[in-house]
Amino acid sequence: IPVDIYVISEGSIKSESLHLTISQDLVRNAYLALFASLLVLAFIVVPHAYFYGEERGSGDFDMKADRRSCWGAFRHTSLFVAFVLFLMVVGLNFRPGHTASLDKAWVSQEEASRWVSDLFDSQHGGLNAVSFSIACLTLLGVGGWVFYTAYGMAAMPFAWLRGKQSASEQRMGLEQSIASIREKYRVIQARYPSREDGSPDLSRMKAVDRKELNRLQREYKSMVQHNYKLQEYEEKAGMVIPRLLQFLVPFRWAIGVTMMSISLLVVVSLLLTLIDRLVHSDCGWSCGYTLKERRIYNPADEIFLYLSHVFPLDFMVMGIIVLYIWIASVFGIVCLGIRFLCFNVYQLRTRKSMPQALLVLCNVMSYILLALCMALLTIAPNYTAFGSQTVKNADGTPGRCSLDRNDSVSPCRVSVISAFFTRIAVAMPVFSVAYFFANWAFICVFTLVFAHCLFHHQRQPYLEAVAECEEEELGLLSFS
Repeated sequence: IPVDIYVISEGSIKSESLHLTISQDLVRNAYLALFASLLVLAFIVVPHAYFYGEERGSGDFDMKADRRSCWGAFRHTSLFVAFVLFLMVVGLNFRPGHTASLDKAWVSQEEASRWVSDLFDSQHGGLNAVSFSIACLTLLGVGGWVFYTAYGMAAMPFAWLRGKQSASEQRMGLEQSIASIREKYRVIQARYPSREDGSPDLSRMKAVDRKELNRLQREYKSMVQHNYKLQEYEEKAGMVIPRLLQFLVPFRWAIGVTMMSISLLVVVSLLLTLIDRLVHSDCGWSCGYTLKERRIYNPADEIFLYLSHVFPLDFMVMGIIVLYIWIASVFGIVCLGIRFLCFNVYQLRTRKSMPQALLVLCNVMSYILLALCMALLTIAPNYTAFGSQTVKNADGTPGRCSLDRNDSVSPCRVSVISAFFTRIAVAMPVFSVAYFFANWAFICVFTLVFAHCLFHHQRQPYLEAVAECEEEELGLLSFS
């Protein structure tokens, strides 16, 4: 996207030493290659790796079993290949700009060649031909954008500002919980007579009390294991890397405030553009609330337009914002887990995540980054569409580019990514309407999470709770 904006603002990039000219056509081909590789990654590479892991399991390497696993993964992946081929076929017929009719193709060879050329979008290098497939993938990514990214951008700054509990602080609270569990255990045990060896006589206990004792015992074992882990971390606290991290603690506030500023800048800019499109769009539902000219002040757009006069500050700031949104999305996925509707499919933990969970994480992040491309057109609409280009008004003063002024004497060039999504909005408004209301859902989720983090002052634990003990582990530890 930065290269796309630079080309429309300053012209083609020429390198005599490399004998290379980066023009808008080359940028269009680069988008086509990236979109095509995304389709291959999302529907072929990642599904095959996922099913290969499911087929093979965690056993040792075996050539025959490995071949069977590979063939089984191919069979399962064929469903995804069929789906992406279906999307491509539908996209060829319903893509924006496809006007030729099949009936005319039978009239003459020239009409047949024209129909084939129009079908495969040879004029635009095939970019419009994959528009339907990319629009569908973007719609999938919008779900992750609404929940994971919104959660991460709201919660991550507070996590940095408040920091985590130290190992000693968490141990103190954990030991209090262990003492409370011991007391509950002794209260229940005191109601019934004990055996000669001092152990509780379970045969005389009520079923409810036996169930409660079993639950307390499991909870106790898990907390003791957790306490041992915290003791290990406390012993390692004097090492070089933990001390270096402690040295960086004073900068935590600066990092947290910066994150908070970026989150608020993105959300406020997104909200103002959505209000502008809702109020001032001429076509409304029929074109997905497309806006010809921005009429409400947008802070992110103005910052980018101001920085565009000092190359390459605008590209650096955009890179920082995109990187921050990417990190916030990963943070949201790690905190919430990989979910389908309300069901938790995979939980991501340090050095304990399943390989399949990491593959699904890669797929989800690729969809979210595709949705981010669409969101950038709403966060900074003028900058992402026209860059630093200006036009002359009737009185000779410079003015901002817009879609209304694109037919002037010296029309502004539109970026490839903006033209791509604008054509989708006009030809297939159902996608644009879905993106529009998804951004409103993003604002709502961000506001709810932000308010919860603002009034809920609990700090993150130093170490997440360990899983419950297995049955054979219950006898290794006992109440004391």
